[in-house]
Amino acid sequence: MRKINNFAVSLLLTTALFSCNNSSTKDEDNKKQADTSKAVVENKMPADSSKNSMQLSAMFVEFTMGDASHFMFKDGAGKTWDFDENEDTSYRFAVELPKDKTNETNQGWSANKAFLGKWFNLTYVYRNQPAYPDGPMAKVAVITQVKLK
Repeated sequence: MRKINNFAVSLLLTTALFSCNNSSTKDEDNKKQADTSKAVVENKMPADSSKNSMQLSAMFVEFTMGDASHFMFKDGAGKTWDFDENEDTSYRFAVELPKDKTNETNQGWSANKAFLGKWFNLTYVYRNQPAYPDGPMAKVAVITQVKLK
């Protein structure tokens, strides 16, 4: 009987010891996680990123929707440019398709045929933001201003 009591006491002490160590580890993990989320907030681009903007003259060639949107342009040298966003609402390069034309490949979106093959002066920036919804942070190209050439 005495052996069972000693075993029970040992078991209780061991459980208590692991509980204390586990909670301090959780506290440390929570603290590290809070520090990491703070670092992500500090790395965001400033709201006014016009200082870092660049210019490009290019022809609109395609819009596709995959894990993210892709506004595709081609410059005079033949280089293809893939922009993740277009913040300028004066030109709708992407159009939503009717339900009967929607499938897994196009995800209900297509290029606006009215702008295909036309040249534009684009102002764009690179921003650190999610590469796609719920995706990792990445430096992506974002169109901030569009003018028909």
